Amino acid sequence: MFYDQFMNPVVLDTPISGIRLVNSWESKIPLREQIHLNIGQPDLSTPAYIKEAVVDALNKNLTRYTDLMGEEYLRKAIVAFQQAFHNLTYSPREVLVTAGGQSAIFAVLKAILSPNDNIIIPFPSYPPYINAIKYNDAKILSLETMVNDNFNIDAGRLRSILENEPVKALLLISPGNPTGTIIPKKILQEIVDFSIEFNFLIISDEIYSDIVFDDLAYQSIASFPEAWERTIIIQSFSKMLSMCGFRIGYILAPSPIIDQIKVIHHTMNICANSLAQYAAYKALEDRIQLKRSISELVKTYQDRRDLCLEILMKSDTFSISKPRGAFYLFPKVANLDMTIFCKWLKYNYGVTIVPGSYFSMEQIEGHNQYFRICFTANKEQLNLGMKKIVSALKKYKKT
Repeated sequence: MFYDQFMNPVVLDTPISGIRLVNSWESKIPLREQIHLNIGQPDLSTPAYIKEAVVDALNKNLTRYTDLMGEEYLRKAIVAFQQAFHNLTYSPREVLVTAGGQSAIFAVLKAILSPNDNIIIPFPSYPPYINAIKYNDAKILSLETMVNDNFNIDAGRLRSILENEPVKALLLISPGNPTGTIIPKKILQEIVDFSIEFNFLIISDEIYSDIVFDDLAYQSIASFPEAWERTIIIQSFSKMLSMCGFRIGYILAPSPIIDQIKVIHHTMNICANSLAQYAAYKALEDRIQLKRSISELVKTYQDRRDLCLEILMKSDTFSISKPRGAFYLFPKVANLDMTIFCKWLKYNYGVTIVPGSYFSMEQIEGHNQYFRICFTANKEQLNLGMKKIVSALKKYKKT
């Protein structure tokens, strides 16, 4: 039977994320010897006190549906956490607990985007956003950023787009995936001013806001008083506490927006996992262990970042913007098709990385000269992986 005739054409035309696609590429290196640097999956263990909370939740029989907004005790804990750690003021009515950050992304975009709406995305960006926007039959207006500008948004280019197209929303990811870039305060202020002048919403993906290096202070765009009412924050416990499998995230926004997003999320998931909600609550409740856990995690990733940079920057082949947060590097190799190289690298050396084109749009040709590395492997694996990338590239250029 020809099943395509029954499928949604938009779905048929939408590929799976390249971050996962590279896993299917062939390699002559045995699987046990391969080094996987493609998925943003923390290798660090979930802190023990959070794991103990899951057992506690089971013993308390917390296995039923929760409030569709999320348990009130968790929403109150999130409010207190955001106030204490990021100086953001919300009420529990302005928090929606979701089944992971990915559900938050999909629910937000489904709630605000109609067919033919325009949304601006600075590229490179996280691939599932592109797919979710396609499902809404909305249009992406791409705003290219480049390594020589530290992947910062150019205000002049942004204004040019806004002056020529009506825009429903602008997506920000800071710290960035795949770049690790943190948007500077000056640029945030310019975006806030534009949002008022041109009347659009700001979707701020702040999933990596607690993984910040070099003792930098992170600032949310929602901390600007004039931006709060038009900002939707997407957050998650997955990265900051190594809780990916818990599938627990949340959205912060004014209550009229939350009221609409919760309908979408309820249709998708009814509610977030009850055990995960309790574990997330306990994660935030114990401030001493929370701060210690985040501090240890950040130190580990910063050490790994520095190791990767030290090896790659010994070669003059790479153009690199030093990541200030998250756990990604996004180097550029000029005039080289990284999709072809990455396939060759995996086949011959067993190192899996992701071509930059998978974080971009087809019309942005330059991003195919980039690739993404996740430093979510131990230092031994990273040391070996980086050295293999450098030596493989030298050999590849001679072929």
